Amino acid sequence: MFKHVAEALLSGHFICPTAYPDAYEYLAQAANADKVNAFLQPLDRELLNLDGELFYAAYTVVDDSNRGAIKEAFAELRSQLRPVVEWMDMVMTALGQDMPIRARDQIRLHQLLQAIEHEPSLAEQLNRLTQLSLFKTNKSSLNEQLSWVLQKLEQSGYLIRPNALASIYIATGKINYLHKIIAFLNDAENLELDQHTLSAEDSEQQELFL
Repeated sequence: MFKHVAEALLSGHFICPTAYPDAYEYLAQAANADKVNAFLQPLDRELLNLDGELFYAAYTVVDDSNRGAIKEAFAELRSQLRPVVEWMDMVMTALGQDMPIRARDQIRLHQLLQAIEHEPSLAEQLNRLTQLSLFKTNKSSLNEQLSWVLQKLEQSGYLIRPNALASIYIATGKINYLHKIIAFLNDAENLELDQHTLSAEDSEQQELFL
């Protein structure tokens, strides 16, 4: 399990009880977490835990050996920020929720689709979503568009579908990580969610991914 967990962390995966239950249980044991962290430290990384919902490896320094990888990972995350935030906003409105989606929340495709079909403004919002880079598609029906968006969120690690034959998705810990990024941008940079430019080497690559 140590090898599996270490490789997943070094590959940039977010280990949460929804997406990686066995690996999460392994890291939830302090002795195992300490062992993994000791392995990561000589590689300029450290094991972090967010909200008790996920473990991930953050960089501790930036130098010529990792600068390119950090920029690439940060650019990918930044490109996902606006589409995922707008999707969360759509879901909150459609389901009448007061709080944005968090880890372990369930998304039922048919329930969400029904709400969108009965509200033209939500249908238009979904159509706009499919024009953004992450969700870009030529699909025209609401059912196809929504299924596509959920599929892309699953591929990006924000959702998981425990049963491939069912239409229930569960939010992973990466959603909570995105909330942390949003809070950092709002507090430290005072940016609007749809802005895409940071200063000072992208704020030292987003504080080395926090």
